[in-house]
Order: sequence, then C-alpha cells, then structure tokens
Amino acid sequence: MIKLIYIDPPYNTRGAANTFSYNNSFNHSSWLTFIKNRVEVAKEMMTKDGLFIVSIDHSELFYLGVILDEIFGRENRLGVIAVVHNPGGRQDDKFFPTAHENMLVYAKDYEHAQINTIGISDEKLSEFKFSDKYGKYKLRGFRRSGSNSLKKERPGLFYPIYYNPKKSEFYLENKLDSIKLLPIDERGVERCWRWGSLTFTDRLEKYIEVKKVKEKYELYTKERESDYKGEKAKTIWNKPYYTGQTATNELKKLFGRKSFSYPKSPFLMRDIIAIATNEGDYVLDFFAGSGTTASIAQKMGRKFIAIEQMDYIEDVPFQRILKSINGEKESINDSLNWKGGGSFVYAELMEWNERYISEIQETNTTQKLLKIYEKFKGEAFFRYDIDLKKFDVKEFNKLYLIEQKQVLYECIDKNHLYVNFSELDDSTYKVNAEDKKLNKEFYKRSL
Repeated sequence: MIKLIYIDPPYNTRGAANTFSYNNSFNHSSWLTFIKNRVEVAKEMMTKDGLFIVSIDHSELFYLGVILDEIFGRENRLGVIAVVHNPGGRQDDKFFPTAHENMLVYAKDYEHAQINTIGISDEKLSEFKFSDKYGKYKLRGFRRSGSNSLKKERPGLFYPIYYNPKKSEFYLENKLDSIKLLPIDERGVERCWRWGSLTFTDRLEKYIEVKKVKEKYELYTKERESDYKGEKAKTIWNKPYYTGQTATNELKKLFGRKSFSYPKSPFLMRDIIAIATNEGDYVLDFFAGSGTTASIAQKMGRKFIAIEQMDYIEDVPFQRILKSINGEKESINDSLNWKGGGSFVYAELMEWNERYISEIQETNTTQKLLKIYEKFKGEAFFRYDIDLKKFDVKEFNKLYLIEQKQVLYECIDKNHLYVNFSELDDSTYKVNAEDKKLNKEFYKRSL
C-alpha cells in the first residue's frame, strides 16, 4: 500500500507556461474528468495514514480543490502550500508576475495522518549561540507568557522556587540566604512556570539557567540543539529551490542534452518525501515526467512506483533511474550522501486499442487508413454508439487525411486502450504464461 502519492499533472494553462510535453490545454471539463478518474482510483491504494500531494498553479487551483474535497472529504484537507520557485516572478505574465505554485495536501484519514519535521535550517541553527558541557543551546524564559499562561488558568504551575546566589543552588522550600522567585511578570501579573515542580527538579542541572536582570533574578530554560527535532513545514516554502530553468539545466548536465522542459526540483521533492514518508515506505507518482520523484525516493531509501503514458518514458525517467542506481552525479547527491545502488522493475501495459491509434497517427495515405480500418473492425473495441454499417467509403474518401484520421479516432473506445488485468486470461489477447504469472504476483502484492 502507498504512503505518499505525489503528482505534478498538466496545469491546463493558457499562457507562456504552456510548454509541457503533456496535453496542457484540455477543455476545462475534460481536465476535471481526467484528474478525477485517476485520483479516485489512486486513493484506494493509499495506507490509512497516507498522504496525497499535488502541485498546481492558479489556473485550475480552485476547481482541483473542489474535486479533492469531494474525493477525500473536506475534513481531510491538511493545507495549501505556496512553493516559491521563481522569486523574481515570471515577467511575461500580464498582471501579477508568478513567483510560486501551489501544493494541495490531503490525508486519507485525518485522524491517522502524521507530518514529519523538515530538519533545521542554518538560520535556526544560528539561534543556538550558547554552549556548556551538554552542547549548544538557546535560552527561553521559564515563566510562561501569552495565552494559557495565567495562574488562574494553570494553578498547578504557580509555585515558589528558592535560589541561593552564593551557592548557585535551587530549592523548593525556603532556606537560609535564598531568594524567593515567583512567575510574576514586570506588570505584576501572576502567571505560571513552564513545568511543574517535579519536572523542574528532574531537569534542573541540564535545562535551567538563572540571570540577574535589572537587580532581579530571572529563570530560563535551555532549549538544546541536540533535542531539537526540526521545524514544522509552514504554508510558504521559500527555500532556494530550483527555478524551472535551473532544474532543466541540471537535467541537461546529467543527460548531456536537453531532455525535459521544466522538471521538478529534486530539492523540493526531497522535502516533500521527507515530511510525508519514512524509510521503506512506498511513494507513487502517476505523472512521472522526468523521473524526479522516483529518483529522489530511491536515494532516500523509499520504495517507488512511477507511471508515465508519454513516449519519452524510456528516454528520460527510465534512464534517470538507471543513472541514479549507477551513482551518476546530480546536485542533490551530496545533500543525500548518495553513492548509487538499488534496483527496479520496468514494465509496459499491453496495448490493444492504443496500437491502432498509433498506426493511424503514423499513416500518411487514405489507402493505408482503410486497410487499418478493415483490420481493426475484427479486433478493436468500438464505441457503443458507433454503427459500423453506416461507414461510407465514398464519403470517407472525400475527406482530407487529417479529417479521415479524426473519424477513425472517434470510432475507437478509449476505455480499451490497454488490456485490463481482469481480462488477462481471455484468449483473445494471447497473453503468455510468464506475463500472466508476473501480473498476478504484482497485483496481489499491490492490492
């Protein structure tokens, strides 16, 4: 079962960003159906604590959100994240130069979902400017402030602490030469301490510090770097992630040629996978594109399933994963301490109606189109509302070649482009025994 599904689908834009290899200019309702059908199936593959994350720009943001609210339930929407990928903004935008894209994050079940922290930034590390025998730390007032900090709200955390400045000792009872400390602020408001008295005693040596401030002694907790588990991911991600052009150039270095337009930043994928999964978890991307998700998942010790329907799958994502296994250099490698290794299985769906579509696309004469038509009359699946008896060869010959191709495209049932698993044993498709065995093993493990 899948812990994380991440997709970067075609954004269905109408502007300058319409540069993807996918069809990026669907009819609006077709795009919604295209996404909805796939996400509904994908949801069934998720673990109970699984997360679904999708990148999108403003063009379909609101509509995608409505679809996902319907599929996952509004209560399972965890957040909408703005990812800054072009701090300078895209200057060819007519009104507001686009500096970010969006990520919608959903849980399969809100009650079971968990989000990991994202590590410690250099800025955060710089806050730990003090050190002692236990390591680096920063100071935070031991007296609570803000909401839920009043004595009347938490009376159990209001108690006296006695401090002997000559001996640098603390007590919970009054002793000779000791000073009484209470969690009362500079305005005389009775507040409370951060911990109860027993916790204070247990953690005193390692976590408490006292300073004299304006002739008064103030208590502080030592927040230690070694205890810090990282920061929660906020709703704005503005790390120096690659711009689309930079990521394209990095991929060009890997392949020695331009191989893909606007691939995803590997550093962005590193953070997505880090917050959503742990080692050994499955990651699924059914818009594999340049293979960024699969490559980074592998380098981070996750298992991955990458699906792609475009012809470049063998030239780009397939080859990129091979290069990852061989340890070939990418900028992300040093960040992940990646040296290479691992393996993967590659398979293709068995074409049925799709093979006739390919033949139609490659044909350049009417005579060849008619031969294809005669051939797939006996084998292909036609749309239920198509009456083949009404096919008129004379009228067909009067059309331009591009129109003839469109007529044949319209006849084909797009629900039977590939052989379905449920039809594996149908003798019509002549699936060999080895492929049957492989498919049954694969789907048994996946479902």
